[in-house]
Amino acid sequence: MIGVFDSGSGGLTILAALQKQLPNEDFLYLGDHARTPYGERAEEEIIAMSKEMVEVLFDKGCSLVILACNTASTIALRELQENWLPHTHPDKRILGVHIPVVEALTGLTWDRAATTKNLDHKGGTVVVFATSKTVASGTYSRQVNLRTANYTIVEQACPHLAQTIENDKNRDNIDSLVKAYVDEAIEKCANMPNAVILGCTHYPLVEDLFKKHLPAGIEILNQPLIVARALQVYLAKHKNMTSTNPNGKLVFLTTGTPNEIHPFKVHGLSQPVQFQKL
Repeated sequence: MIGVFDSGSGGLTILAALQKQLPNEDFLYLGDHARTPYGERAEEEIIAMSKEMVEVLFDKGCSLVILACNTASTIALRELQENWLPHTHPDKRILGVHIPVVEALTGLTWDRAATTKNLDHKGGTVVVFATSKTVASGTYSRQVNLRTANYTIVEQACPHLAQTIENDKNRDNIDSLVKAYVDEAIEKCANMPNAVILGCTHYPLVEDLFKKHLPAGIEILNQPLIVARALQVYLAKHKNMTSTNPNGKLVFLTTGTPNEIHPFKVHGLSQPVQFQKL
C-alpha cells in the first residue's frame, strides 16, 4: 500500500493522477487538516509534523509514502530520507513531489545533476508559484540550477492562497489573490515566462484561475501527472512496493473533523472523498 500525505486536501490532486496512472495500487491518503496550513510554519515544525504523519502511514501498513505537499517535500524530504529513515525504517521509502517536476523541466535526473551542466535544453524563464516557506527554501531554483544553467527561475510566494482554497472561501477572493500573485510574478520577470509551475498541490484546484490571469501561451506544467508518471517508473524498478489487487482501493484519513472538511470533487478519483477520523 502507498501512503499519500498532505497538510490538507491539496494532495488529492496528486492522488487522482496516481490512481489514474496506477489503477491496481492501494492508496491511503492522510490529510493533516487539524494543523493546516504548513506553508507559514517554521521549518522545525514542518519537519516534525511531516515525520509524525509519515510514521502514521508506515504504522498503517504503507511501505512507500509520497509527500504530496510541496512545503513538506521541499523542507522535510531530505531530512527524513537521509537522517531519519535509514535508522528507523530502512525497509521503507519516502518520495517528494518537487523533484519529478524539476527533472521533467530540465530533462535531468538527480544522479546526473552533480556533473552535468549547460546542456542544450530549451531554457527560458519559469515562474514557480508556491507557499512562502517553499519559496524561502529556494529549493526549486537550487535543484534546477544543479542540473542546467539555461533556466531563469522566478519564485513567487502566495501567502494565504492555499488556506483560502482549503477553506473554500468565496471564489472571488481566490480569484483576486491569484490575479495579484500572477501580476506580481510577471512584473519580476525580465522576459516573458515560457512556463509556470504550480508549486503547491492546492493550486491545481484553481488552475483555471491561473490560466485566466496568465498571459496567453504560457505552459502550466502538470505536477500531478508528472509525479504519477515518475512513480510508475519508480515502481517498475521496486516491484516489492507494488500492490497486486485487480482494482486498487482508496482510504481517506484526516487529523481534523471529517464533516468540517470541504468535500472537494477532484476529477479522476474512482470514488467520492469521504474522510475518516485518524
